[in-house]
Amino acid sequence: MGEQTFNIEDNNLEQHIVTLFEKLECLRRDASPSSDVLGKVPARLEVRTLSLWKAVVAECAASFLYVFIVCGAAGGAGVGASASAVLLSTALASGCAIATLTLCFAHISGAHVNPAVSVALCVRRRVSPLRAALYVAAQCGGAIAGAAAIYG
Repeated sequence: MGEQTFNIEDNNLEQHIVTLFEKLECLRRDASPSSDVLGKVPARLEVRTLSLWKAVVAECAASFLYVFIVCGAAGGAGVGASASAVLLSTALASGCAIATLTLCFAHISGAHVNPAVSVALCVRRRVSPLRAALYVAAQCGGAIAGAAAIYG
């Protein structure tokens, strides 16, 4: 078995590249699960998966940390601080916190952190209704715990 050489004329090279990319796109589409498949897992089976409960705990922890960091930044600005200093510290803490939490929790749960995001993704059928309901409950619980930790 010798070497194989391909003689492709220069004027057809672009056509071959386009054909190659079209075939790769078809392969990618066939390999990725469609959005209809995501909602087909029965709730009684989804409840038993460890990945669901890891994701719920991750959402609770992310919401706790977000509320704790942002409220701590607002409260830590000081009693005599100007309104612009409080707004700036809160805005910077919020942006840095959400960026960090997204990087930390995106691979576990999607890092929704906000119940409105979870409900919107449920409506768009990106997550199951069971998962969205558990996420919302965990996010509310985490937010309450974060506020309680600041208050305490």
